[in-house]
Amino acid sequence: MRLAAMFRSFNMLMLVILIAIVAWTFKVKHDSRAAHDRVSELERQIEAQEVEIDLFKSDWSLLTSPARLEKLVERYGDQLELEEMTPSQMADQDSMPPLKSELPVEQPESGADFAGMGQQTTASGLVAIPADVRRAE
Repeated sequence: MRLAAMFRSFNMLMLVILIAIVAWTFKVKHDSRAAHDRVSELERQIEAQEVEIDLFKSDWSLLTSPARLEKLVERYGDQLELEEMTPSQMADQDSMPPLKSELPVEQPESGADFAGMGQQTTASGLVAIPADVRRAE
């Protein structure tokens, strides 16, 4: 009799475990289906936004086309008092950096050595660093 009671309780325990596993499987299936639906919705939104971006790009290219802008300048140039741009409006010659050919050429002193220079390794190789600039090691 004792053996039968033990099998009955074992069977009941297995039944409870089976019901728990079925419930967990149902929950996982439901959660994965909800996640899949959410991903599908996001993919549809992304596709719609990509189409909208393409539309905006085509609108922008139409709005900024030189032929259209030229017609607008002809039509509204007097009202807007537009003038042709001159290079001096961008920069004058004094504010421009000198040409490479106009830079002074520095010649190293004869017999100059790199005594008192330290070396520091960088991504591009070794670089000489003056002693007064080097960090204390």
